[in-house]
Amino acid sequence: MAMAFGADAREWVIRSIGTTARSFEIVQLKGSTTSSVFLIQCSQGSKPQRFILRVIDNQEWLADEPDLVAHEAAALEEAQKAGLRAPRILACSSEEVGFGAPVVLMSFIEGNVEIQPSDFHGWLDGLAGELSLVHQHRANTFGWCYLSWVDKTALAPPKWTAIPHVWERAIDLVLNTAPDVHSVFIHRDYHPTNVLWRGGVVSGVVDWISACRGPAGVDVAHCRINLAKMFGLLAANQFLDAYIEAADGFEYDPYWDIDSLLDVCIPQPTFYPPWQEFGLDIITSEVLKQRVDKYLESVMMRI
Repeated sequence: MAMAFGADAREWVIRSIGTTARSFEIVQLKGSTTSSVFLIQCSQGSKPQRFILRVIDNQEWLADEPDLVAHEAAALEEAQKAGLRAPRILACSSEEVGFGAPVVLMSFIEGNVEIQPSDFHGWLDGLAGELSLVHQHRANTFGWCYLSWVDKTALAPPKWTAIPHVWERAIDLVLNTAPDVHSVFIHRDYHPTNVLWRGGVVSGVVDWISACRGPAGVDVAHCRINLAKMFGLLAANQFLDAYIEAADGFEYDPYWDIDSLLDVCIPQPTFYPPWQEFGLDIITSEVLKQRVDKYLESVMMRI
């Protein structure tokens, strides 16, 4: 969907990308749920140019994290420093520049989200291998550190579960002290719709706005619970096996799987709308609950 922004917005984009083109199009992209993301297309001579613009228009998120622009800009710079397949930061502004909210302008990466691959095992290997590259970077001076997204003040087994006793054990485990592990650069929201593919291989990873220093297991767990909901337990376990093979020295700890599951699946697991936008059939609430219970049982058996 093409969007019409005012003269101030267009002038800011022109200055930021350094183009003399006066005719360009701003198209809203699908798949974003926490902010609005746009593709900017313009032509300078015969050469087309494309850029990505995030408009951080989620006021609740901004109130909770007022440094979102600085955070994403720093994360993209850190990713570039590490040589990762991530967008490059081009410009940003926490002030009003015509979009009605803070903005981050970044480079465009060729590729598409793929969640129905023809080679499923190869796809899982690619997801795992790319994540292992992210975790090779220590990011010792990066200014944002991992915090759990789980509200631990009132945790209880959900009413819908068929295995409340297993949830009780899992909650008891998470309420104890988190494992003491060394920190690396983590994406913090690594899952299939934040990974781009081209020609059967990963071409880029996007949405770095939550990146931080933290345990590698946090990213692995977040991707695993997404895979468990999308495809079932086998896919989540195959991804873990692929990551362990790709990441030298990684020590798996079920704690992070439980923490991520509690974050994503309480009060209940839901179908993530971008999955349908990228081609996955709707999964019923009952199937999601069954998959999550089965996944949790598997995780607890690893302890």
